[in-house]
Amino acid sequence: MAPAGLDAQVGIIGTGTMGSMLAWQLARRGVRVLAFEQFSPGHDRGAVGGETRLFRLAYAEGNQYVPLLRESLRLWRELEDESGADVLTQCGGLSIGQSGGDYISGLLTSARDTEVPVSVLSAAEVAERYPQHGLFDGEIAVLDEQAGFLRCEQAVLSATRVAEQAGAEVLRYTEVTELVEESDCVLVRTADGTSHRVGQVVVAAGSWAARFLPARLAAAVQSRRVLLTWFGADDIDAYRPEAFPIFIHHRGDQHLYGMPTVDGVMVKVAGAVLSHPVPAPEAVERRHSMTEIHRVSDAVGELLPGLHPEPVRTDAFTDLYTTDECPLVGRVGERVVVTTGHSGRGFKYSPGMAAAVADVLSGAGDPRYAFMSPDRF
Repeated sequence: MAPAGLDAQVGIIGTGTMGSMLAWQLARRGVRVLAFEQFSPGHDRGAVGGETRLFRLAYAEGNQYVPLLRESLRLWRELEDESGADVLTQCGGLSIGQSGGDYISGLLTSARDTEVPVSVLSAAEVAERYPQHGLFDGEIAVLDEQAGFLRCEQAVLSATRVAEQAGAEVLRYTEVTELVEESDCVLVRTADGTSHRVGQVVVAAGSWAARFLPARLAAAVQSRRVLLTWFGADDIDAYRPEAFPIFIHHRGDQHLYGMPTVDGVMVKVAGAVLSHPVPAPEAVERRHSMTEIHRVSDAVGELLPGLHPEPVRTDAFTDLYTTDECPLVGRVGERVVVTTGHSGRGFKYSPGMAAAVADVLSGAGDPRYAFMSPDRF
């Protein structure tokens, strides 16, 4: 139960990727949770929509994330057990790039240093095992057999449901307008004029988080528009999970990524058009320009010749990026904690991140994640 005079021990602003996982992690620990969501869990306006997200353990983006990924792998399976839903499919993952290039070299070094098992496939081996891909001269692939894809909306809905079953309260269609930190609580004010008193609050509002951050941190984040596209196939069976691992194909400064079909009709591929800032998450343009469509179509036609290069579905969402593309996780006040700015990478490790934030709230933060501290700004 919350202490006398409080509506909850912890208030969570946002029930998207991080907020839903945190509600689950806290509720299962017996913490009284009150979560605020301006839309509803699993909505398509932020960084959750689009059916699937990549999961990887071989992680060139930094060895410091691997413990978080390992913990998340365990917790994804626990979420499936508690909810009864299928969330993670480990179909393997291919990373394709120039042999000896920065990306492949960095990935292999990280895998070795963190003891993540991977296999190196020559271009001929890729052609034999995964003929869906077109490789350029000098390219190879690294296979991470523990990689796969996450069903993102299903994950958020499942985490929210099991959190509520464990006692968390989620206020849907409730926009938070202000946080006021007082000596004994945080006052959470909402657009309907209601105020709620909570012992601590966690800002997990994704692209909407900047309005709740101190000025020094608000200046270090920006909402970006991220594009998604889906394509038909000559032979859709060749793109099912048992035949087509998730992939990232690096070519210089650009990359294409994608995953198997989840509906037996379309294959999701993205990355050819880089994300770019938008003035506000409400202002994101969901439609693609013809220039954007041509760019991704050209890339798909070149690298995935078995797909029809004209997309049959397009969409766009927003995510919050930091200026150094490292998350903001930690205290920004005596009673205010943030977990935001995950810069397009956070879904795969979100349950592990939520467990780490739960530890911060209890006063026992994990020093391995000090590199995410907001104090660096």
